[in-house]
Amino acid sequence: SSSFKLFENQAASDSTVVPKGYIAVYVGESQKKRFIVPISFLNQPSLQKLLSIAEEEF
Repeated sequence: SSSFKLFENQAASDSTVVPKGYIAVYVGESQKKRFIVPISFLNQPSLQKLLSIAEEEF
């Protein structure tokens, strides 16, 4: 969504700021990309599965 893109672009300019109600998620190994994700997404089964897979791999 466009609001998600806005936070992704904002994070690129200031990697320490995370808006209230969001978390920073880092993706990648050598070239990490930072995404700002709404906390409400943590209740989504697809994100829970993705995080479980990432936990097993890393």
